[in-house]
Amino acid sequence: MPGKKATISSSGQRWVKLIPKILPLFGHTIIIHKLTNRQMKKSILIIALFASVSAMAQGQLQNESTNMISRSTDKIVQLAEAMPADKYDWAPQAGVRSFAGVLQHVISANYFFATKLGATLPDGVNMATLEQDLISKEDLVKAVRQSGDLIVSSIKNVKDDDLANTIEFPFPGNYTTMSAVLIGLSHTDEHLGQLIAYSRANGIAPPWSEQ
Repeated sequence: MPGKKATISSSGQRWVKLIPKILPLFGHTIIIHKLTNRQMKKSILIIALFASVSAMAQGQLQNESTNMISRSTDKIVQLAEAMPADKYDWAPQAGVRSFAGVLQHVISANYFFATKLGATLPDGVNMATLEQDLISKEDLVKAVRQSGDLIVSSIKNVKDDDLANTIEFPFPGNYTTMSAVLIGLSHTDEHLGQLIAYSRANGIAPPWSEQ
């Protein structure tokens, strides 16, 4: 016995004509078959959900990573300002970076990752002599801000289509633009934790913890 023939209302027919115009915006094509009203409603719901997810995902990595880097950089600046200048040479033991040395390392890494993402170094910044050029507390605090701003702006300028592009680093492994973003983020957080420990070892609580 033949099954019941599927029908579709006039409003549903209008949606059938609209769907092929919507889906190509998301890089998809479909073949329209006869749909019942219930099937049509489910299809429209799926399209709406897909559209909202696609819109949300555009630049999401860049937005979230830069928010986190900016937050961590601000905390590093707070610690650098709170630590007395005469404690900048303090290190937990011989052969380990001093407080100033960690700041220099963070600054250098920010500039390095930023250039890997297409940024140009600010005038006066020489990566080869950075540690010799940045000695005073004032210069180090300023450079933390400047290098943090540069890596943030370079990440924001990355297009989604470029995240899978290959990048060469001076260490083993295969890396992409996304790798540079993620390593830059984790590196900032890693040394924020180190600087918190250095500060507390010198009797200085993180300023934000006292607010």
